[in-house]
Amino acid sequence: MRKKMIKMQSKFILIIILFLLYGSGSFAQRLGKVETGSISKILISNGPKGPIQGGESAVTKLISMPDEWVYGSTKATWGGSNCHLFRTNGDVVEHLLNVTSELPGQTSIDDLISGGEGILFGGTSTYDEIFDTENNNYQGGHLFSFNIRGKKIKDLGIIQEGQGIRCTVLDKERGIIYCVTYPAGHLFSYHLNTGLKKDYGEVMKPMRVKDMGRVSWRGVPKVLLIDDSGTVYYSTYITDEIPILPQEIMAGGRTTYSLYGGGRIFRLAYGDEKPVFTGAVIPTQKGMDTDPLYENGIASAIRAYDGGFWCGTINDGFLFKFHPSTSTIINKGKAFQYWNLKSLCYGRDGKLYMLGGRDEDNSWLLSYDTMKGSIECLGWLDNTSQCSVIAVDSKGRILMGENLRHSFIWVYDFSQR
Repeated sequence: MRKKMIKMQSKFILIIILFLLYGSGSFAQRLGKVETGSISKILISNGPKGPIQGGESAVTKLISMPDEWVYGSTKATWGGSNCHLFRTNGDVVEHLLNVTSELPGQTSIDDLISGGEGILFGGTSTYDEIFDTENNNYQGGHLFSFNIRGKKIKDLGIIQEGQGIRCTVLDKERGIIYCVTYPAGHLFSYHLNTGLKKDYGEVMKPMRVKDMGRVSWRGVPKVLLIDDSGTVYYSTYITDEIPILPQEIMAGGRTTYSLYGGGRIFRLAYGDEKPVFTGAVIPTQKGMDTDPLYENGIASAIRAYDGGFWCGTINDGFLFKFHPSTSTIINKGKAFQYWNLKSLCYGRDGKLYMLGGRDEDNSWLLSYDTMKGSIECLGWLDNTSQCSVIAVDSKGRILMGENLRHSFIWVYDFSQR
């Protein structure tokens, strides 16, 4: 009996030892934090007397340029007044321009794209609360260009009166910038040579949502894609009005009900007057959400080396490939347990690096091996970090920009894993 008790105690002690040796590692794996030693961070703001103050450092975009710098843009949060352009090499952050001082009334650079030959193009906007204020005096979001060598900005003008600019894309061959306004959801083109602009109308009826006292308009496209022929693509939802049977109509009630279809990809070919449905529908997780009417859209996109586009979805965090020539969707699966693959970039190792996570929650770093077709979840950065954009620096490190009031650039060096 005593021998049996000693044997049971020995097993118990062995279990405790195994837990102490491996349990903490398993727990860390469950928490999912990126390995210590492979991650560092750089502060963007410069204190109360610096050019970028607290409340003005939330990062909206990161762009890798040939001069071995990564250029970034910011927005004002929690009462901040200014938005900025900066650059980083992964070791330091340099302030470039207070954009609000050049374009008064603009508190956010919502998008920033490379124009080639040392030029950046951007689009500005302002607080959602201003859009929700009746008779507000916001004039509208500006398109602008920025020369990174001379550090000079050029105002290209307001695109839609009283509306911000949500996303942009450049047709380099024809010198045309396309953009979608916010919250109106109109698709515009702007010709760089002539300054002429054209409104293609509302591409998605915005959904006004009030959550915890904060108003926003969901459904406005977050990203535009463009192929070599100059055709622009975006995701939207469609609405059909279905008649209600006569015997089901109540006195004074509706005679139709609305049927929504989310995640539809539309295109506007060069020279066309109106966007058309491609027939492609992005991946959607059925069951939890039958077919989300606005959240099911494209959150991020990047050109694939072998043609088409890699895209991440908003609602479920699916990674998929879109082939414009055939309107084909190839679903690569759900990379992690949350949703919103909000930014993509290529690493020096040829892998596709992805930033995922809800806007108000932890950010997750993931990678996809395009040759093997395997997805790896590398973990989350910290329990307070909320990053929105990702890029690679000249040393091959992955940079991630926070969208908080007091923001950092997180630097991930996978060679230190």
